[in-house]
Amino acid sequence: MSFEHSNSKPAHFSEDWPGQFSLFSWMASVTAIPHVIFMVTTRKENGLPNACLQGWSCFSGEGEHYYVVMSEVMTHTHTYRNIMRTGEFCINFLSADYVDQCKHSITANNDDTDEIISSGFTPEVARTIDVPRIQESFLKLECRYEWEKELHPNSRCRLICGKVEFLAASDTFIRSTVTERYGKDSFMLHLMAMKDPNTGERLRGGVGCVDVTREMEL
Repeated sequence: MSFEHSNSKPAHFSEDWPGQFSLFSWMASVTAIPHVIFMVTTRKENGLPNACLQGWSCFSGEGEHYYVVMSEVMTHTHTYRNIMRTGEFCINFLSADYVDQCKHSITANNDDTDEIISSGFTPEVARTIDVPRIQESFLKLECRYEWEKELHPNSRCRLICGKVEFLAASDTFIRSTVTERYGKDSFMLHLMAMKDPNTGERLRGGVGCVDVTREMEL
């Protein structure tokens, strides 16, 4: 039998850690929709690089206008404050080989920490913004802030839209076929930990990649 429910949290759903369902929707742990994750780099007020593991985003545009919309940027973070102050950020895509280095930035994030170097990455100079890129990234998008919006009234999160001003991609990524371009060495997907909606039991999540099952004709 299928599971159907309103947006009110089921009574038998318990938090896996304090504050889980105030920070994230309980529905996310049922839908478990995979999304690409990446590192956002910005520059702190003292000039040091900031790096943050981020997801819940989409990429779209038309003509020469290409945008990223990050839907869950928390207002207490360096990333949010830096973007609001400078109007600049860089999206850095890395493969799952770097997941532990990406996770390191979650805890090693003091004001006096160079979060790119401390995470084991190599900073490189961007072309259009005063924000360092991550050299190990196979695809980098240099962005300028366009607008923000509350996720909902009194939310601690913001939707932030940035316009892509410049992109840099590795030769391997650009020259690959569709079946070569994706897989373990390409985009890293967050496979969310899921809850059994009928019992509330937590099912472990993970990190995955895109598996191309067929090519599409135009």
